Amino acid sequence: MLSIKGKQGAQLFANQYYSSFFDSFFFWSTKIVEWFSLAVLFIILLFKGAKFSINALFIYASTAVITFCLKRLVFPNSDRPTFNNDLFRTIPKEFGMNQLDQNSFPSGHTTAAFTLFCLIAILSKRRSLGYFYGLVAVVIGYSRVYLSQHFFEDILAGATIGTFATLIFYYFFDKINYGKWALKPIINKR
Repeated sequence: MLSIKGKQGAQLFANQYYSSFFDSFFFWSTKIVEWFSLAVLFIILLFKGAKFSINALFIYASTAVITFCLKRLVFPNSDRPTFNNDLFRTIPKEFGMNQLDQNSFPSGHTTAAFTLFCLIAILSKRRSLGYFYGLVAVVIGYSRVYLSQHFFEDILAGATIGTFATLIFYYFFDKINYGKWALKPIINKR
């Protein structure tokens, strides 16, 4: 869509399809990453052990630092869809969401979503759930476009950073030997 319609054209195309149901759905979808992340790290600690929780925290923090540096140092002047542009629909005021106008590239929420759900997929015993986790991450990424907080290229970059950095960091962090204490889950389901 980006190559056919361009950055603003793709945003306008996606922005024209909305409803009060989707306003609520995507508003709360984008909030998942903001509060769900800590809960996931705690659940990993409880059921997988300290090693996996510590590694997940380091991976999550590393992708956040990468995205932050790209936003603030490499692409500090990347405008968001609503910057000086009245063409794009914004979410109704009753949601209390601030429409940001700078530091758009890459999407931090999308990076966080793909990092988080990629980690969950890696640690899950049921590999088939990986598709579901991927779908949740895509919905969260798209919510950023729907809410006019990001362009498609911002969420594609965030998804790429979240996925590939998680896979690379997991490979290296998994090699760290914390000792036997770190491998024991707090809650043993056996």
